[in-house]
Formats: sequence, structure tokens, C-alpha cells
Amino acid sequence: MERLHPFVIVENLETLEVSSQLDHHLASVRRLRVGAQLFAGDGLGRFRAVAIDAVQPEVRLIPLSDIRTTPREEPSIGIAMFLPSNERLSWAVQKLTEVGIDRIHLLADVNDRRGGAPLSSAHLARLDRVAHEAAQQSERLWLPEIDPPIPAHEYFANAGQGVAILDPAGGSLPKGVNTLVVGPESGAIAAPDSIPRVSLGLPILRIETAAVAGSILLATLRASLICICDKPW
Repeated sequence: MERLHPFVIVENLETLEVSSQLDHHLASVRRLRVGAQLFAGDGLGRFRAVAIDAVQPEVRLIPLSDIRTTPREEPSIGIAMFLPSNERLSWAVQKLTEVGIDRIHLLADVNDRRGGAPLSSAHLARLDRVAHEAAQQSERLWLPEIDPPIPAHEYFANAGQGVAILDPAGGSLPKGVNTLVVGPESGAIAAPDSIPRVSLGLPILRIETAAVAGSILLATLRASLICICDKPW
């Protein structure tokens, strides 16, 4: 895998405009100076080499290469998780982004930590910022799609092939699963019997821990680092 270091995400790779948050990150946190070279991406698979042309009164970037595009890895993988506390949800989004999850579906239910209460627009915006920062740190060219919370029953009603529910009492992971459902803390998930329930073979985990453990499993399967074997160890 090609290293893109340092790596930042900008809104527009053609204009290379720098937001106030990114300006602070480059000039005050990373302390990069005029002439420093780095890579900029747009979170949609495109990137280019750039250089810092000025730091005062604000950071200005100039292109050093043409824009290149990297397609998303296939198959697309996702985590659907019931809502934990705000702090733990932010941590989960950070780690799922680092692992390379493509889609994060947020599920609301009376049995979740928030009692089915919706997330504010401010908190959804914070999750986007967390994903941006995590993608920069881990050099992820694609940002995950973070869906606003929907009632769990609506999600299950429209869930297609490839979805499985994490359950300590579940069975082995079948082939073809690309999305794992995690939570809620009560352990009660009302879902159609047609959706398989699978176990990670681990003790009872917090929502965010189970989400990350499941995401690593999906990512390593996609990368062909492990396989679903016909026989147990």
C-alpha cells in the first residue's frame, strides 16, 4: 500500500482551499512550513501531491501533481450499530474509519443507550469531523458514509443479502456477509429470523468494542488475509 504522508483532506482538490480547522492543524499542530510537501485528498478516492506555498496570513497549498483516483475496495463493508453514549459513538466512528469501513448505519431503538432519542445535527457534524480526522491520521482516501439514525425496524425491513447480527449465542459467520449489526446494550434485537446471527467467539463486549472487532473481521476477510474455512481449528 502506497504511503501518503503527511495526508490531509480538503473540500476541493482543484482549488485546494484550506478551512480554518485545517489551517490550524497544518500551521499550529503539525508546524509545517513553506516548502513542506504533503498529499491532499477529497475523501472520495481522489488525491494529489501538494506543497505549502504560504503560512501567513493563512496556509496556502499549491499542486505538485495531477489528481489521481483510487477506487473503493470491493466488496463494500459496513457496520450497523445501535447508539451508545455520545463519547463512545465518537470513539467507534474514529476506529471504524481507521479500519476502513465504508458505511456506518446508526440505529435508534427504545432499548438503546439513548432510549431512541435522535442525534442532534451538531453531533452528526461532530461525527463527520471525527471521521475526517481519523481518515487523515490513517491515510484513508475514502471517508465512510455515516447514515443518520433510523428506527431499527426500518433498517431490518430493508436489509438485503449480506447482513448478519452479532450475537454471543450465534453461529459461524457465513460466506457473503458484508455488514454486521451490533448492539444494543440490552442485548435485545427484534429482527426477522431470515437474518443470521453470528458470534465472534469472544466474551460479552461493549457496543463500540464489538463494532470495531467486527469491522476488523470484515476488513481482513476482504483483504484475503483470512478466509472462512469449511473446518474449525
